[in-house]
Amino acid sequence: MIFKLNSDEKQAFSLDNEKISYGSVGEGPLPCAWEVKDPERVMSEEKSQALVVKVSNKYDEDCQSILTLSAPGFDLSPNKDEQTIALRKKGKGSLSWIITPRKSGTFEIAISDILNTKIFGITVTNVFGLNAMQAKIASIFGGLFGPMLTVPWWWDRLRRKQKQEVQST
Repeated sequence: MIFKLNSDEKQAFSLDNEKISYGSVGEGPLPCAWEVKDPERVMSEEKSQALVVKVSNKYDEDCQSILTLSAPGFDLSPNKDEQTIALRKKGKGSLSWIITPRKSGTFEIAISDILNTKIFGITVTNVFGLNAMQAKIASIFGGLFGPMLTVPWWWDRLRRKQKQEVQST
């Protein structure tokens, strides 16, 4: 089980990426500096988690950033994928989204502003800690061999055997 969690976590980490653009911003306030607290890389379908973005203003004038979250396969709260934050000089702040997975699998989520993008990989498992493929295989085996593992099946089998023994004597 621990090996399974480690492999799911490695798969999620392998999707991480950061894209930084160097450019100038024409009109309007400067963009604020921001960083994202690393999310949980392996989570259950029944669990939610918060993505917290810490924003700071390193300039001697006001800054403003419009941050966008792209998270296919997840429900968001607040229910908008774009949030704006404005800070006074040398100010600090934060904003967050709560993400809730809709299904199991491995997904990429991205947080970006006008210049930078941070991509995280997240593996979503079912309640039992299985990914989508493992759950499908377990379902097939359960459908095929499940009846053999029940008490009524064994009881019925025992009764048939006893009837056959009585009939043969």
